[in-house]
Amino acid sequence: MTRFVRVLQLSCIAAATASAQQPAKPPAVPQNAPVRGAVHVEMKNGLFHVLDDVTVRVPKMDGWMVPRDSQTVSLDEVQSFTLQIVSGETRLRDDQLARLANEYVLPHSESPLSDLQLHFEDGMIVVKGHLKKKLGLPFEGKATVSLAGASRIRLHFTDITVAGIIKKGVLDALGIKLSKVAQPKRGWKYQVQDDDIILPLLSIFPPPKVLGKLTSVRIEGQELVQVFGPSGSSVEPPAFNAPNYIYFRGGRMRFGKLTMEDVDLELVDKDPSNYFDFSLAHYHEQLEAGYSRSLADMGLIVFVPDYEKVAGHKHKED
Repeated sequence: MTRFVRVLQLSCIAAATASAQQPAKPPAVPQNAPVRGAVHVEMKNGLFHVLDDVTVRVPKMDGWMVPRDSQTVSLDEVQSFTLQIVSGETRLRDDQLARLANEYVLPHSESPLSDLQLHFEDGMIVVKGHLKKKLGLPFEGKATVSLAGASRIRLHFTDITVAGIIKKGVLDALGIKLSKVAQPKRGWKYQVQDDDIILPLLSIFPPPKVLGKLTSVRIEGQELVQVFGPSGSSVEPPAFNAPNYIYFRGGRMRFGKLTMEDVDLELVDKDPSNYFDFSLAHYHEQLEAGYSRSLADMGLIVFVPDYEKVAGHKHKED
């Protein structure tokens, strides 16, 4: 990280006397910041790591990094801000959703469910797993996906089989609902209502906290598609309009030993042939492996390699 800080400091000095041609003037900061110090963020064609081995594809996203408790937004402290999505779209593959459930959601909710296997089929979620409350009995089922309010997803199970022989009709006749056997001890991660599992957007992902108004959810091929905000919404691109980027604008943000006022920082994918693979938990490693360009107005553009390439190189060194 020290090398990158030195590069940024030298770049800022060079920008003051630079006479080379610069990109167009950056777009104005949106005037509807939710609080003082909030940083506007845009992402285009991103592949965002919510865990080291779990990614969410983000074709487009417009939102705010809102500081919590009068803190400064810090890329090094994910608890320092809430990501408030205004509009955009995210896509989560079935294998990634299974990892997220097994590695994060179920353990943190002290769930009686375990060893989940998920795949999407004909617009539905096919689930297999075990019920720990019932001596590890295997179960499987199919569920539809729909909205349950502005920020929650509903999985409605239309078919459930326990131990390979007990069908949903028998369970219904016995008055046994999913809510009786699959309710977590900590309901803030997910809740079970009758034969529905309710997933709050706020809780299913690790920090930073995510807020946003879901307007639609659907299964498309092998991906769970979540749409936020009004359809067809667009934002003004940064001055350097790359195919894949993350752009931070306005407010106050700290990263490493640097604090930027009136933030103007664009992270550009060095390889635009695929999605911009980015990990907030390892952003400094990606910046270290990239290079920066300072603008005349003291803005910064950093050309960054995909996290997969950085992580792969690190593993080879180890």
